[in-house]
Amino acid sequence: MEEPKKAKLSQQAAEQLLNMIMEEHCYESGSKLPNENELSELLGVSRTTLREAISFLVAQGVLEIQRGKGTFVARELPRFPGDMTALADLKSRARAQDLFEMRLIFEPATVALACMRASDEELEQIRRKAERMEQASATGGDWPAADQDFHLSIIRASHNEYMRRLYPIINDAVSEILQISENRQHMQEIAVADNRMILDFLLRRDDVGARYAMSIHMKHLIHTLRV
Repeated sequence: MEEPKKAKLSQQAAEQLLNMIMEEHCYESGSKLPNENELSELLGVSRTTLREAISFLVAQGVLEIQRGKGTFVARELPRFPGDMTALADLKSRARAQDLFEMRLIFEPATVALACMRASDEELEQIRRKAERMEQASATGGDWPAADQDFHLSIIRASHNEYMRRLYPIINDAVSEILQISENRQHMQEIAVADNRMILDFLLRRDDVGARYAMSIHMKHLIHTLRV
């Protein structure tokens, strides 16, 4: 029972170290990493877990081990081509979780505003968008686009200009993630069921219930990304 947990910890450590190199630029190309004790303490993992994380990144061409000298960042870092799917997946899942955590922060508040501010016509439009999403899901259509349209209609009904401007950026990121997600079918089933729950509270203008329903929806998606 310990092995899956151990593997997960090493994967998390690899993601964190990869982010420190590729995104935060804590360690430049060709630079030496801190020694094993310092790095394991920095990442909050055991030395055994750290070694597994380093082995993975070495195999992917991100790190190099020089005998007698230590571990170095590769001078030529990979650009995530087709044969780097394992590493690309590592980064994409980390980005996906960050994205849905951000949605968890602001979309429950947005749907609560929609309950209070939407006109009757806007609520009817949201209802039609939900129906189109279910139809697309049932007939093999482009359900992600229909789902995003449903959420966009809620954003518009909140009558918050900054949220409306932010959502197209989120839409693009969600579309990218769904293209590479291994749990696309599960996410579709979650979206259909949760949208019904969200819509029910919206139509009753129950802002507390709608906020809670949207929060549950985002947590369902985050959990799916971790499976």
